[in-house]
Amino acid sequence: MGHSLELILFENDVENARQMIRAGISSFLVDIEVLGKNFRQLGFDTEIRPGTWEQLKAISTIEKAKTWCRINRFGRHTANEIEMAIGSGARVVLLPMVTRLAEVESVLDMIGKRCQTGIMIETQEALLLAPQINQLPVDYAFFGLIDFAISRGGGSIFNALCDGSVATARTGLSSIRFGVGGLTDVHRGHPIPSIRLLQEFQRLGCEFTFLRRSFRRDSLLRAPAEIVREIHLCWQQCMARSEAERQSDHRELAFLIGRVESNV
Repeated sequence: MGHSLELILFENDVENARQMIRAGISSFLVDIEVLGKNFRQLGFDTEIRPGTWEQLKAISTIEKAKTWCRINRFGRHTANEIEMAIGSGARVVLLPMVTRLAEVESVLDMIGKRCQTGIMIETQEALLLAPQINQLPVDYAFFGLIDFAISRGGGSIFNALCDGSVATARTGLSSIRFGVGGLTDVHRGHPIPSIRLLQEFQRLGCEFTFLRRSFRRDSLLRAPAEIVREIHLCWQQCMARSEAERQSDHRELAFLIGRVESNV
C-alpha cells in the first residue's frame, strides 16, 4: 500500500482549475450526470452541479490537467455521451449507477481503449457484481456512499464504511484502482473529521478520492496548496501505521459513525 493518493476535484470552471493546478491538484472531474439525480437524492445533503461539454473541453486543454467525465447512467444515450466525452478530451469516462455486468461490458466496448474507464459502485446489485467486474479491463472503481445508502433505504451514508460493504467491494475489486468518499482539510470535516476518513481510505487500500463542496468551502479559509500538502503528508503518516494502529483507528471511526447514525 505504498502508493500516493490521487485527488480529483469536481470542477467546471477553467480558471479555477488553473489555480488548483498551482495548488497541487491536476485531476478534474466535469460532471455531466443529471438523469434522475434530483429525484433520487431528494432529502439528502448533496450537491448537483452539472457541467457542459464545452467546460470539459476547456479544462482538457490545460497543460498538466487530467480530466474525468462522469456521464449519465447506462441507457440509449450512453454511446453518444461517450463520444462527446472523448471528443472533449476526457481521459477517464466514469459510469454511475451500475446495476448489470452487461452495462460495464457495453461501455468498455464503446470506449475501445481510447481512454480509461471508471465505474461507480452505488447499488447493492453492483456490490454483488464486484468480483465479476474485477475480471474486466476497468481502470477505476469508486464506491458512492450517498447513492449506496439510498439504495438500501437510508441511514447514515457512512455506515457502509463500518458494516463491511466498502471493504467487501475493495476485496472484490482487488485488481482495479479503488476510491471512496471525499476529503477536505485534515483539520476539518463534518460530521466525520476528514483525518478519520483519510485513515480509513488508507486502511482499505484506496488509490483516489474526490474533492467537492467541503473542500471548496474550506479552501476559502486556508490556502488550497497548504490543504493539499497536508493531505499528502497525512497520507504518508497513515501508511506508516502498524496494523494494530489501523484497526484501532477503524474502531474509532466506527464509534464516530455510530454517533452520527443515532442522530439520523
